[in-house]
Amino acid sequence: MKTIFSPLVLFLAFGLMLNASQLKAQQYFDEKPAVPLLGKWYKDGAVLKGSAGSVDPFIQSCITQVNADSIRATLVHLQNYGTRFLLADNRKEIATWIMERFLSFGYTNVKLDSFLNYLNWSGIFIDTTWQYNVVCTMEGATAPAEEYIIGGHYDSFCAPDPFTAAPGANDNATAVAATFEIARIMKKMNYQPEATIKFILFGAEELGLFGSRYDAQVARETGRDIRYMLNMDMISNNPDSLKQVKIYKYIYTEWAADVMADVFSRYTDLDVFIPDVPAAGGSDSFSYWLWGWPTAYLEEMEFSPNWHLLTDSVKNCNTEYCAEITRGAFATLMEEQMLPYPQGLTGVSSKEAVRITWKPTANANVAGFNLYRSEIPGSGYTKLNDTLLAGPEYSDNTAAGGKDYYYILKTLNMDMEESIASNEVNAARFEFTDTLLVVATLKGHKSTPDSVKNYYSAMLDTIPFAWHEMNLDNPLTIGKVARYRNILWLINGLDFDFPSDTLGLKLLSFFENGGNMMFCGFTPSRYLAHNSAYPTQFDTNYFINRYFKVDSVNRKINSFMFRANPVGSNYDTLNVDSTKYMEPTFPGELYNIEVFTPAAGAGVIYRFDSRYPPNSSQGIMNGKAVGIEYLGEDFKTILISFPLYYIDTLDARRLMETVLKYKFTKPVGIPESSKLSDALALKVFPNPFRDLTSLSFTTSESSVVKVKVYNMQGVRVANLLDKKLDAGTHTLRLRAGMLPPGIYNVVVMSGGSVSTAKAVLIR
Repeated sequence: MKTIFSPLVLFLAFGLMLNASQLKAQQYFDEKPAVPLLGKWYKDGAVLKGSAGSVDPFIQSCITQVNADSIRATLVHLQNYGTRFLLADNRKEIATWIMERFLSFGYTNVKLDSFLNYLNWSGIFIDTTWQYNVVCTMEGATAPAEEYIIGGHYDSFCAPDPFTAAPGANDNATAVAATFEIARIMKKMNYQPEATIKFILFGAEELGLFGSRYDAQVARETGRDIRYMLNMDMISNNPDSLKQVKIYKYIYTEWAADVMADVFSRYTDLDVFIPDVPAAGGSDSFSYWLWGWPTAYLEEMEFSPNWHLLTDSVKNCNTEYCAEITRGAFATLMEEQMLPYPQGLTGVSSKEAVRITWKPTANANVAGFNLYRSEIPGSGYTKLNDTLLAGPEYSDNTAAGGKDYYYILKTLNMDMEESIASNEVNAARFEFTDTLLVVATLKGHKSTPDSVKNYYSAMLDTIPFAWHEMNLDNPLTIGKVARYRNILWLINGLDFDFPSDTLGLKLLSFFENGGNMMFCGFTPSRYLAHNSAYPTQFDTNYFINRYFKVDSVNRKINSFMFRANPVGSNYDTLNVDSTKYMEPTFPGELYNIEVFTPAAGAGVIYRFDSRYPPNSSQGIMNGKAVGIEYLGEDFKTILISFPLYYIDTLDARRLMETVLKYKFTKPVGIPESSKLSDALALKVFPNPFRDLTSLSFTTSESSVVKVKVYNMQGVRVANLLDKKLDAGTHTLRLRAGMLPPGIYNVVVMSGGSVSTAKAVLIR
């Protein structure tokens, strides 16, 4: 099931609904970069594949046959058409010539894949045309259903009149020439791939990527299994013969560029530059990425000054440079047949074990897989399996509960060579304690102000809790989530970092393992579904509907709420603190907050109450739901559309007691049998105390430690420590002095960890 959680997923979901034949054309000038690219050079030092960065003799014998003169001949022929503009009358003639060239190499499975194109070009010219992709298929011997695509577009564009002349030698006759060379040599060498290779040369790229959009959509609709799409576009501009090339990455399939960069470092004399741009949208690889296929994009290092001009001719093409890029692409395609990248690694977190799965392959060159695990991200891996794994899953029963683990997978061939490592996945075995996890969502590198922390410390009163500052420096890991049955999720301001898909997957695991969450913050639908329009309805594909049971939301500007009236059982009124405000002119009132319509299975627990008449803009939301609950057997959630920070402390305290005692229906406190504890393990003894008590805690590393004491009104009454301590167990003394009898909150903060304990003073 598709679950929409973050902005990127929402964007991808929108892309998946597009009909390729009905897309409005992008403007031809959109693809040209406007600013210098930022990025990094591929590091030669790290050998990622094979034995000591080996070069396969057969692959080497194939790629050395790539011929610059043959490439030049193709460029000249395509340039001599005068124009290859997608609306020119010669488009089928050109596609037919391309098809006949593949046939001349000895291929038999070659076709013109035609599609109807609806084009609105700048709102001026409207036409309906048949366009043609040329598809040449070399079927795999042992894994014919697994598909590798290589190619690029053959149409051209030139300002100001593409109907008259558009030579397009570099853009993009070079991709045609490179594809021809690879196909020609494979056939000449009687090469038989294990998986299917498709050479595809696309029509109608220049005004909207129409050819690739069409094929990518059809591939998804018909269930094709595309393992890799290698796109080439403009690969010959290099007047100074510099030994450099660009390879673009795409988010979530970055490995496709890494694989190619590794091959280029071993088989060519080109240094690889990898731009920071997360998804190059101006070429055919983008179409496949939108539909979820792994892809990478090859381009010349220096973007051609002749782009879309009459000077884009053969005389301005460096065919030796084009040949070297072709060799790298050729070797990449062959290496993925001999030692394919392990795809689709996922970690499924559960109470019983961590289950690791990956995409199987029928490729006969694959002997098996090795699975590696680490307790830190990015390094320190040890192999889990004693014998090769046949795949496609492994159950890690040795994982300790409530602890982060990081996994990678490598493919092995019959020579026991290992592939480049797969993407890393983070997973954990769930082992809940009943300590409450409080997650404070922040912006950038910010931290929660002490005044806000003090409020929540007072609000939670006798409830044991662990505090997690979620910012760029301190993301929330699945191992931490796996320790806590109950989570209080806070957004205390209007500005925050949106959640990542990685976080979304962690929360899916949390709920699917029976976790409970109370979410309180402004505009929850903005955070949980990237919503910015009102009213908006969410179907069950959306995280906010699936787990918080929100059918729709609404919001009215300048509507004011001074309290939330209870509807559900055991709930009490939530009064806005009269001393707090969103703006100084409106103390004790919250404005512009969301209201909900619950989905099936959920119920309203709080309603908007305004001081103003319901027929006024200030009171128009009166009576609407601002709190809903879902108390299922699978998981439980409560959603409040404002931060508790603005609520009277005693009201908020009663709410939390109600939630943990009656709603989430688990005892408050850490079970004696639990194997887990707070990171700092704060203890107070004796407790209660009269004059003196000891505070002990443990730090896992050297860090600045702060120890503070607050009364139940959130006022700091003692600052016991603020200094750097070494790792180890530490003890402080708390003297009663002039403090009145009562309950006090002791708070220890070290790095991103916060531990609290109650200290009861008696006389």
